[in-house]
Amino acid sequence: MFERTTVKVLLVIAVAYAGVWLPYVLWQGNLPAWLSSPYAVWGFIQVTPVYILNGAGVPWLLQNNGHCGWGWCSPTVFGYIVLVIFWVVVAWLLAWFISYLARRSNQFFQSK
Repeated sequence: MFERTTVKVLLVIAVAYAGVWLPYVLWQGNLPAWLSSPYAVWGFIQVTPVYILNGAGVPWLLQNNGHCGWGWCSPTVFGYIVLVIFWVVVAWLLAWFISYLARRSNQFFQSK
């Protein structure tokens, strides 16, 4: 699980993730119309685990405990920390799985 290939794949995933968010950072949120919708969907996907965990009963993830009237409550600082931990774990598991598949296919081709 803590092999060199897993770390390399994790770094590739992190660089790709940073590359996806780079236009948003460079334009400081003032995206062109053709980029606005994809980043809104991507941003919502990134925050969804906090709302799911709040619905499952984990406290202190959303401001006002999720009671914001008609609007969506923003995550708290603790909620953002949970989000970062969640997505780092997901990226690590994805990197581990990719390196496992690469190692397995390499062993398959070497045995023939």
